[in-house]
Amino acid sequence: MTVIAKNYDHLKQLCSYRGHGLFCSKSHEDLFHDAILFISQDDKASSLSTDKELIDYFCYRFRMIEYQAINDNKLLKEIPYADYLQASKTTEEE
Repeated sequence: MTVIAKNYDHLKQLCSYRGHGLFCSKSHEDLFHDAILFISQDDKASSLSTDKELIDYFCYRFRMIEYQAINDNKLLKEIPYADYLQASKTTEEE
């Protein structure tokens, strides 16, 4: 956590920190803080020896959390329409 605290501004810059856009009601700041929480509890992060390794691992984990949030947001947007549901019922009856 000390390494993250010392490099907080640098990490925000490395992770292409943006101030706009929401994914599943989470802003980029929320995703960034989720990454901080994940790294603070990760056993692999505690075993890393240098600051550079931890910063690289943090950026990797941030991208994974961001990717998951974007895909979760896409799933919420996919709504089955009534025509699609009706078509599937008729094919089941046949």
